Amino acid sequence: MKKPQNQSSEQTDALQPDRMHREGPSMSFFRRMMDRFSVAWLFLTRVPLPGWWNAPLPDEDAEVDETDKGVGMTPLAETVRAWPVVGLLVGAIAALALWGGASLGLHPLAAAFLALIVGALVTGALHEDGLADVADGFGGGATKAKKLAIMKDSHIGTYGVLALILGVGFRATSLGGFNTPVLAAGALIGAHVLSRAVMPLMMVMLEPVRKGGLGRGAGMVDRDDAVIAAILGVLMAFLILGLGPGLLAAGLAAGGAAAVGWLAQRQIGGFTGDVLGAAQQVVEALVLSGMAVAFRTVFYV
Repeated sequence: MKKPQNQSSEQTDALQPDRMHREGPSMSFFRRMMDRFSVAWLFLTRVPLPGWWNAPLPDEDAEVDETDKGVGMTPLAETVRAWPVVGLLVGAIAALALWGGASLGLHPLAAAFLALIVGALVTGALHEDGLADVADGFGGGATKAKKLAIMKDSHIGTYGVLALILGVGFRATSLGGFNTPVLAAGALIGAHVLSRAVMPLMMVMLEPVRKGGLGRGAGMVDRDDAVIAAILGVLMAFLILGLGPGLLAAGLAAGGAAAVGWLAQRQIGGFTGDVLGAAQQVVEALVLSGMAVAFRTVFYV
């Protein structure tokens, strides 16, 4: 049977995003940045934004589906440039908690735990959950399918518990060893920035493993956006930590992300959202410990 001549164009039109999801030329640069930051913030944290901050753009001609929660929202893959900014704000909130605890006279280690608690509350322990799932899956699964099944299971096993205890303890003791809360707060902010800045690069370098989930649902991350996110993270680290410590922190972040990516590739052949969360935790721990050495903590005086 002969195909209609207009079938190809109709199929092409069907693949295009609707007018509410498409960035129109009238959308200002500032509004696009606001939208991207909003989606990134809502994805990486559990703190809601006010309703007026990211209201869908009005379009009288578009048919709005009330069941479509993505109406007016920027696709997640297009928000990765804002991830280091989200890390900056999350780190600042946690650093403020650390500063407040130290100002009240808490022991440095107690103030460090307070900062980690506040950070986990802000993010909903999203990344800690990923670390635990990866530890359980990679440690307890004999095959790729088994590893993925364990990672998807909501229950936590021995490997996951150990990973959380050791990870939180290592970060807390690194933070608690700084000479002043100012240095500890700066290191914490830098760690949060860099740990979010490397995740887009992992999404570019590795293939998503699952047919569903974050890897597929987020969409394809543009390589340029991932590189820009990494550059923004490094520049922020320089401003917060200084040139020398910033270079060390960036190197540790790159090494930590590469190590987790290499392990994920060997274990399951790509990345999942849990792998990204585990990478964030590993990078944060490495940066904090590296800054403890760079700033000469009390243990090195």
